[in-house]
Amino acid sequence: MKTSMLGLMAGALVATTPLVAPTAASAAPGDIHVDGMTGPEVAKWLQDAGYKAELTKDETGDPMIKSAAGGVNFTVYFYDCTAKPRCKALQFAASFDLKQPMSAAKINEWNRQNRYLKAYIDDEGDPYVQYDVNINAGRSTAVLEDDFGVWTSMIDDFTTFIGW
Repeated sequence: MKTSMLGLMAGALVATTPLVAPTAASAAPGDIHVDGMTGPEVAKWLQDAGYKAELTKDETGDPMIKSAAGGVNFTVYFYDCTAKPRCKALQFAASFDLKQPMSAAKINEWNRQNRYLKAYIDDEGDPYVQYDVNINAGRSTAVLEDDFGVWTSMIDDFTTFIGW
């Protein structure tokens, strides 16, 4: 009994533990490179989905993309670019210029009632929202598409919330 139980445990461990991490050469179609994505790859992914994607660079030289969804302009910032030109994280961000400043209480209401989309107010009382996404080892474009769907859905909810 002891031998068969050990054999079952070892078999279960082998079945659930990958022997090697996927590499760029062995990655399945749709898998994201182990070191993340490049600016041109993200721009192409957005364009293939029907969105505009103006690729530029931020003040530190990392990629940055200007885009829009649902009538809202947004920026894609790239983070953790330790394996340049690849970056391991993205941040979707949008700002809104309101006629009347938004109160801290109102933005806190949003943050208490909603997950995922972080909201802030700037010095002029205008709201700013962010949604962070990891795009490194083990991620796929299908998961990125799901994250992007959360972003666009939350932007719709947020614009309704602020009366945009």
